[in-house]
Amino acid sequence: MTSKVIRMGYYTSGKGGAPKPFKIPENMLCFELITAGSVYSPDSDRSELHGAGWIFVHSAGQHTVWRSEPDSHYECITVSFNTALIADKEVWPKAFFWEDINQAVSFAHEMLYARHHTRVDQEILGDLIWSQFRFRLDLFRRKSKQQIPPRVAAVMVYIEKHYAEDIAINDLAARAELSPSHLHAHFRAFVKVTPHQYLIRQRMQAARHALATSNTPIKVLAQEVGYANTENFCRAFKQHTGLTAADYRQKYMVYQ
Repeated sequence: MTSKVIRMGYYTSGKGGAPKPFKIPENMLCFELITAGSVYSPDSDRSELHGAGWIFVHSAGQHTVWRSEPDSHYECITVSFNTALIADKEVWPKAFFWEDINQAVSFAHEMLYARHHTRVDQEILGDLIWSQFRFRLDLFRRKSKQQIPPRVAAVMVYIEKHYAEDIAINDLAARAELSPSHLHAHFRAFVKVTPHQYLIRQRMQAARHALATSNTPIKVLAQEVGYANTENFCRAFKQHTGLTAADYRQKYMVYQ
Protein backbone atom coordinates (compact mmCIF):
# COMPACT_ATOMS: atom_id res chain seq x y z
CA MET A 1 0.00 0.00 0.00
CA THR A 2 1.35 3.39 -0.99
CA SER A 3 -0.07 6.43 0.71
CA LYS A 4 0.99 10.02 0.69
CA VAL A 5 0.34 12.61 3.36
CA ILE A 6 -0.59 15.80 1.57
CA ARG A 7 -1.37 17.81 4.70
CA MET A 8 -0.39 17.53 8.33
CA GLY A 9 -0.80 20.16 10.98
CA TYR A 10 -1.92 21.01 14.46
CA TYR A 11 -4.99 23.11 15.22
CA THR A 12 -6.00 24.86 18.45
CA SER A 13 -9.46 26.42 18.41
CA GLY A 14 -10.67 29.42 20.32
CA LYS A 15 -13.47 29.21 22.89
CA GLY A 16 -16.54 27.66 21.37
CA GLY A 17 -14.55 26.00 18.61
CA ALA A 18 -13.42 27.09 15.16
CA PRO A 19 -15.02 30.02 13.29
CA LYS A 20 -16.32 27.58 10.66
CA PRO A 21 -15.67 24.05 9.38
CA PHE A 22 -13.33 23.20 6.52
CA LYS A 23 -14.82 21.39 3.52
CA ILE A 24 -12.75 18.44 2.34
CA PRO A 25 -11.76 18.79 -1.34
CA GLU A 26 -11.81 16.06 -3.98
CA ASN A 27 -9.38 13.13 -3.69
CA MET A 28 -8.69 13.82 -0.02
CA LEU A 29 -9.38 11.82 3.12
CA CYS A 30 -8.85 13.79 6.33
CA PHE A 31 -8.29 12.45 9.85
CA GLU A 32 -8.61 14.63 12.95
CA LEU A 33 -7.19 13.14 16.14
CA ILE A 34 -8.42 15.14 19.14
CA THR A 35 -5.56 15.71 21.58
CA ALA A 36 -7.08 18.16 24.08
CA GLY A 37 -10.43 19.70 24.96
CA SER A 38 -13.67 18.39 23.53
CA VAL A 39 -15.71 18.83 20.36
CA TYR A 40 -19.02 17.88 18.79
CA SER A 41 -19.07 15.77 15.65
CA PRO A 42 -19.85 17.77 12.47
CA ASP A 43 -23.38 16.40 12.14
CA SER A 44 -24.09 16.32 15.87
CA ASP A 45 -27.18 17.68 17.56
CA ARG A 46 -24.81 18.72 20.37
CA SER A 47 -25.90 15.85 22.57
CA GLU A 48 -22.45 14.32 23.02
CA LEU A 49 -18.96 15.75 23.36
CA HIS A 50 -15.89 13.92 22.11
CA GLY A 51 -12.61 14.42 23.96
CA ALA A 52 -8.99 13.45 23.49
CA GLY A 53 -8.49 10.11 21.78
CA TRP A 54 -11.39 10.45 19.34
CA ILE A 55 -10.48 10.26 15.66
CA PHE A 56 -12.82 11.83 13.11
CA VAL A 57 -12.68 10.80 9.46
CA HIS A 58 -13.87 13.05 6.63
CA SER A 59 -14.01 12.26 2.93
CA ALA A 60 -14.43 14.63 -0.03
CA GLY A 61 -17.37 17.01 0.39
CA GLN A 62 -17.68 16.48 4.13
CA HIS A 63 -16.75 18.99 6.82
CA THR A 64 -14.24 18.93 9.65
CA VAL A 65 -15.17 19.24 13.31
CA TRP A 66 -15.51 22.81 14.55
CA ARG A 67 -17.98 23.22 17.42
CA SER A 68 -17.09 23.04 21.08
CA GLU A 69 -18.83 24.30 24.21
CA PRO A 70 -18.97 28.12 24.60
CA ASP A 71 -16.45 28.12 27.45
CA SER A 72 -14.22 25.39 26.06
CA HIS A 73 -12.03 24.62 23.04
CA TYR A 74 -10.43 21.68 21.28
CA GLU A 75 -7.06 20.79 19.81
CA CYS A 76 -6.20 18.21 17.19
CA ILE A 77 -3.64 16.93 14.77
CA THR A 78 -4.95 16.81 11.21
CA VAL A 79 -3.62 14.38 8.61
CA SER A 80 -4.91 14.26 5.04
CA PHE A 81 -4.18 11.63 2.42
CA ASN A 82 -4.45 11.70 -1.36
CA THR A 83 -7.03 8.99 -1.98
CA ALA A 84 -5.82 8.52 -5.54
CA LEU A 85 -2.60 7.07 -4.12
CA ILE A 86 -4.23 4.72 -1.61
CA ALA A 87 -4.77 1.15 -2.78
CA ASP A 88 -6.34 0.14 0.53
CA LYS A 89 -10.04 1.03 0.23
CA GLU A 90 -10.93 0.71 3.90
CA VAL A 91 -14.45 1.86 4.74
CA TRP A 92 -13.93 4.28 7.61
CA PRO A 93 -16.60 5.25 10.14
CA LYS A 94 -17.25 8.92 10.86
CA ALA A 95 -15.48 8.60 14.20
CA PHE A 96 -13.76 6.03 16.38
CA PHE A 97 -11.88 6.03 19.65
CA TRP A 98 -8.25 5.35 20.49
CA GLU A 99 -8.69 3.84 23.94
CA ASP A 100 -5.25 4.67 25.33
CA ILE A 101 -5.49 8.46 25.30
CA ASN A 102 -1.92 8.99 26.50
CA GLN A 103 -0.64 6.84 23.66
CA ALA A 104 -2.81 8.70 21.15
CA VAL A 105 -1.50 12.12 22.20
CA SER A 106 2.12 10.93 22.22
CA PHE A 107 1.66 9.45 18.75
CA ALA A 108 0.31 12.77 17.47
CA HIS A 109 3.34 14.68 18.78
CA GLU A 110 5.76 12.07 17.46
CA MET A 111 4.27 12.25 13.97
CA LEU A 112 4.41 16.06 13.98
CA TYR A 113 8.02 15.94 15.08
CA ALA A 114 8.87 13.38 12.38
CA ARG A 115 7.12 15.51 9.75
CA HIS A 116 8.90 18.75 10.59
CA HIS A 117 12.21 17.81 12.20
CA THR A 118 13.44 14.60 10.62
CA ARG A 119 14.31 13.40 7.15
CA VAL A 120 12.05 10.39 7.32
CA ASP A 121 10.59 9.46 3.95
CA GLN A 122 7.11 10.98 3.74
CA GLU A 123 5.58 7.88 2.15
CA ILE A 124 6.93 5.78 5.03
CA LEU A 125 5.48 8.29 7.48
CA GLY A 126 2.14 8.17 5.69
CA ASP A 127 2.11 4.38 5.75
CA LEU A 128 2.85 4.41 9.48
CA ILE A 129 0.02 6.82 10.28
CA TRP A 130 -2.45 5.00 8.04
CA SER A 131 -1.56 1.60 9.54
CA GLN A 132 -1.78 2.93 13.09
CA PHE A 133 -5.24 4.37 12.47
CA ARG A 134 -6.41 1.12 10.90
CA PHE A 135 -5.10 -0.82 13.87
CA ARG A 136 -6.90 1.48 16.32
CA LEU A 137 -10.09 1.19 14.30
CA ASP A 138 -9.92 -2.60 14.50
CA LEU A 139 -9.51 -2.46 18.29
CA PHE A 140 -12.38 0.01 18.53
CA ARG A 141 -14.66 -2.27 16.53
CA ARG A 142 -13.82 -5.21 18.78
CA LYS A 143 -14.69 -3.25 21.92
CA SER A 144 -17.58 -1.15 20.64
CA LYS A 145 -20.16 -3.54 22.06
CA GLN A 146 -19.14 -2.52 25.56
CA GLN A 147 -20.68 0.88 26.17
CA ILE A 148 -19.67 3.21 29.01
CA PRO A 149 -22.66 3.91 31.29
CA PRO A 150 -23.92 7.53 31.09
CA ARG A 151 -23.13 8.21 34.76
CA VAL A 152 -19.52 7.13 34.31
CA ALA A 153 -19.24 9.10 31.06
CA ALA A 154 -20.52 12.22 32.83
CA VAL A 155 -17.86 11.88 35.52
CA MET A 156 -15.20 11.44 32.83
CA VAL A 157 -16.31 14.66 31.14
CA TYR A 158 -16.30 16.49 34.48
CA ILE A 159 -12.74 15.33 35.19
CA GLU A 160 -11.64 16.35 31.70
CA LYS A 161 -12.95 19.87 32.32
CA HIS A 162 -11.81 20.30 35.93
CA TYR A 163 -8.60 18.25 36.14
CA ALA A 164 -6.63 21.29 37.37
CA GLU A 165 -8.88 21.63 40.42
CA ASP A 166 -8.77 19.78 43.74
CA ILE A 167 -11.20 16.98 42.94
CA ALA A 168 -12.39 14.63 45.66
CA ILE A 169 -13.59 11.14 44.76
CA ASN A 170 -16.54 11.53 47.15
CA ASP A 171 -17.68 14.59 45.19
CA LEU A 172 -17.39 12.69 41.90
CA ALA A 173 -19.41 9.83 43.33
CA ALA A 174 -22.11 12.26 44.50
CA ARG A 175 -22.30 13.73 41.00
CA ALA A 176 -22.85 10.27 39.59
CA GLU A 177 -25.31 9.38 42.35
CA LEU A 178 -23.17 6.38 43.23
CA SER A 179 -21.22 5.38 46.30
CA PRO A 180 -17.44 5.89 46.02
CA SER A 181 -16.94 2.12 45.92
CA HIS A 182 -19.48 1.68 43.12
CA LEU A 183 -17.96 4.54 41.13
CA HIS A 184 -14.54 2.94 41.55
CA ALA A 185 -15.91 -0.42 40.40
CA HIS A 186 -17.65 1.09 37.36
CA PHE A 187 -14.49 2.92 36.31
CA ARG A 188 -12.49 -0.27 36.67
CA ALA A 189 -15.01 -2.18 34.60
CA PHE A 190 -15.58 0.30 31.78
CA VAL A 191 -12.62 2.71 31.73
CA LYS A 192 -10.01 0.19 32.96
CA VAL A 193 -8.58 2.66 35.49
CA THR A 194 -9.74 4.15 38.79
CA PRO A 195 -11.23 7.68 38.93
CA HIS A 196 -8.00 8.92 40.52
CA GLN A 197 -5.89 7.32 37.79
CA TYR A 198 -8.13 8.89 35.17
CA LEU A 199 -7.65 12.29 36.83
CA ILE A 200 -3.86 11.86 36.79
CA ARG A 201 -4.04 10.77 33.17
CA GLN A 202 -5.87 13.97 32.23
CA ARG A 203 -3.32 16.07 34.11
CA MET A 204 -0.41 14.30 32.42
CA GLN A 205 -2.07 14.67 29.04
CA ALA A 206 -2.42 18.42 29.57
CA ALA A 207 1.18 18.62 30.81
CA ARG A 208 2.57 16.74 27.81
CA HIS A 209 0.70 18.99 25.44
CA ALA A 210 1.85 22.17 27.20
CA LEU A 211 5.46 20.99 27.26
CA ALA A 212 5.39 20.19 23.55
CA THR A 213 3.65 23.37 22.42
CA SER A 214 4.72 26.16 24.79
CA ASN A 215 7.63 27.63 26.72
CA THR A 216 5.63 27.89 29.94
CA PRO A 217 8.02 27.42 32.90
CA ILE A 218 7.65 23.98 34.44
CA LYS A 219 6.79 25.45 37.87
CA VAL A 220 3.91 27.43 36.33
CA LEU A 221 2.84 24.52 34.15
CA ALA A 222 2.67 22.23 37.18
CA GLN A 223 0.20 24.57 38.89
CA GLU A 224 -1.86 24.92 35.72
CA VAL A 225 -2.44 21.16 35.55
CA GLY A 226 -3.32 20.76 39.22
CA TYR A 227 -0.07 20.42 41.18
CA ALA A 228 0.71 22.98 43.87
CA ASN A 229 4.06 21.30 44.47
CA THR A 230 6.45 21.23 41.49
CA GLU A 231 8.41 18.28 42.88
CA ASN A 232 5.25 16.17 43.08
CA PHE A 233 4.44 17.09 39.49
CA CYS A 234 7.93 16.22 38.25
CA ARG A 235 7.87 12.91 40.10
CA ALA A 236 4.43 12.00 38.70
CA PHE A 237 5.42 13.06 35.18
CA LYS A 238 8.57 10.93 35.25
CA GLN A 239 6.60 7.92 36.51
CA HIS A 240 3.93 8.46 33.85
CA THR A 241 6.11 9.05 30.79
CA GLY A 242 9.55 7.72 31.66
CA LEU A 243 11.02 11.16 30.90
CA THR A 244 11.60 14.27 32.94
CA ALA A 245 9.45 17.26 31.99
CA ALA A 246 12.52 19.03 30.57
CA ASP A 247 13.54 16.00 28.51
CA TYR A 248 10.00 15.58 27.19
CA ARG A 249 9.92 19.21 26.06
CA GLN A 250 13.29 18.83 24.36
CA LYS A 251 12.19 15.69 22.54
CA TYR A 252 8.71 16.66 21.41
CA MET A 253 8.51 20.42 21.08
CA VAL A 254 7.86 20.98 17.38
CA TYR A 255 8.92 24.63 17.19
CA GLN A 256 11.80 25.72 19.39
